[in-house]
Amino acid sequence: GYFGVGLFLLTALIVQQSTGWQWTLLTGLQGTGTNTYKLATGLGLLAFVLYQWRFSVKRAQGEQHKSATMMDHHKLFGALFPLFFFFHSQTLGYGYQKIFSLTMFLIFLTGLFNSQIVTIYKSWYRPAWISAHVGLSVALLLLMAYHVYINYAFK
Repeated sequence: GYFGVGLFLLTALIVQQSTGWQWTLLTGLQGTGTNTYKLATGLGLLAFVLYQWRFSVKRAQGEQHKSATMMDHHKLFGALFPLFFFFHSQTLGYGYQKIFSLTMFLIFLTGLFNSQIVTIYKSWYRPAWISAHVGLSVALLLLMAYHVYINYAFK
């Protein structure tokens, strides 16, 4: 189920980005002078990312008995990423923000098209896939820290 949900949300976001359509109410909330909405949704995205990292941390700590349930939640929440992103920002941004946004979508895509969906039975595929997914996730943490710094250090 998560694959269909993720693919639908990705397709909807691609259509929204390519047509330039914006939800007027959301545009108003995202553009308010106080930035309260952006802060709240940004904290929501941070909580989302930290929740997703929880899976890796628990696995690294050896909590394999919860692994299957945690993996299901990790996949489902990951599939919902385009929705979280859309409510925070209706555009990919410019400069570093575009790199930040595209990194998030590459993580989403590597997660969506994981080694269980893409059945490649080569010995190199799973290690390459997990390295890309986790490596991009580490880069995302650095980009998030930079994003927070840029947005609040100069205001």
